[in-house]
Amino acid sequence: MQDRDHCHICSTPDAPVPYSLPHEQSSAPPLELMDGATEDEGEDSGDYGNKGLPPPADQLPEGEHSDSIPPQTEWSILAISDHVAREALVQYIANKCCYRIAPAKYMVVQNLTPLNTFRYRLQTFTETRETFPISEPYNGGFVDSSDVAPAPAPWAIVVDEPPLFMDCKMHIPVPHTYSVQDCPNCQGHGKNQCHLCSGSGQRICTACNGTGWQDSSICLFCSGSGKRRCSACHGGGWQNCIRCSGKGLLLYHSELTITWKNSVAEYVVDKNFGFPIYHLQEVTGKEIFSDENQVVYPIVNFPEPTIDRGSESCIAQHQMQSASNSRILRQKQIIELIPLTKVEYAWRGKVYSFCVFGNENKVYTEDYPAKCCCSVM
Repeated sequence: MQDRDHCHICSTPDAPVPYSLPHEQSSAPPLELMDGATEDEGEDSGDYGNKGLPPPADQLPEGEHSDSIPPQTEWSILAISDHVAREALVQYIANKCCYRIAPAKYMVVQNLTPLNTFRYRLQTFTETRETFPISEPYNGGFVDSSDVAPAPAPWAIVVDEPPLFMDCKMHIPVPHTYSVQDCPNCQGHGKNQCHLCSGSGQRICTACNGTGWQDSSICLFCSGSGKRRCSACHGGGWQNCIRCSGKGLLLYHSELTITWKNSVAEYVVDKNFGFPIYHLQEVTGKEIFSDENQVVYPIVNFPEPTIDRGSESCIAQHQMQSASNSRILRQKQIIELIPLTKVEYAWRGKVYSFCVFGNENKVYTEDYPAKCCCSVM
């Protein structure tokens, strides 16, 4: 049977100074110590790399830890310029068939207020292994049963892992689990009674509805018998068993299904500015912290306290979701500073507002002054 297989921490010159992580076994050293680290050092998983079985928690590699909290810096991004705000609104209106573009082009920007917020994202890459019984028609030949050698345990089978944080699935036949048994569908006979004619080999003639007559004449299709030969079994009353292909025997074995899944949990700080934060799912932000390891620990002492609680909740959630047949292979947590600017502008003596958010400069507005309703008949 042929196998079916699958398919660092960043810093910028103007990034804020990172904060410390809890516990003696920190999942990453402070950011200022990472500049000299190579990519290979950041990705190294020790001797456990391709064995498919993560090390016990007490054998996880220890990272360096700084007990001192770096001095707090300015965590906000400056508000966008008038020009950027205008261009973002013009682009937004251009995609609205019922909005007139004049206010966007000729508005008078009065105030730009930065309302930037933070998003915490946790990725947990897990591997799940399950075995299922599989059968196929037995055509004779060698049977790799448990008499040949003991069958390996699911986690003892070595496979090549897919790229990190990518969903993938693989199916592998487990060696030494094969056995030959009678087909349960036909009890080993290789044939089953035809279900269309119930084994009689004949069916009611559809031309005369079984009467044997058509318009006061003998039915030509059944010669007046009211019955015709069953086309499904060709009049024999039996059909080859589909499951065993008429062999009467099935070759059973265990199939190992390996599922790699990347689970994502997010927490966005809602500062209650009236902006619907679910819109932030559509955009990216400025990554200010990244931490990747076998397991990561909750954030502590972040300038926005709710990020600490959000990270703790997300990590606990993923721990609970990890089933008994699953192993956490890798975790990564990042914090993004998401640009969000409220723009107040004047148009024809009235003041309106809209928000520009994300690196993509997307727009959200509820009170655009030049929109109309139209319908398509």
